[in-house]
Amino acid sequence: MAKKRLNIELSIEHYEALRKQASASGTTVSGVIRHLIDKSREHLPIEAVKTYRSDPLYKRRGSFDGPRYLAEKHDQYLYSRASK
Repeated sequence: MAKKRLNIELSIEHYEALRKQASASGTTVSGVIRHLIDKSREHLPIEAVKTYRSDPLYKRRGSFDGPRYLAEKHDQYLYSRASK
């Protein structure tokens, strides 16, 4: 699973509560936070859980006319010359 580092600012009380919970459960503060996020996702409405793959614009990918390799050959399309 890909990961993303995140820095957050907590009050001392919040941090101590997380630290105590982590110690009691034999995990880390980050582990407790991940667990809380997973639990909260169970109660989200279905619309909030949808991924980008269910987005109508994502489903239309590949259906537009235009250069096929624009990302790779952008110099050629923008400046009418081959990229180096």
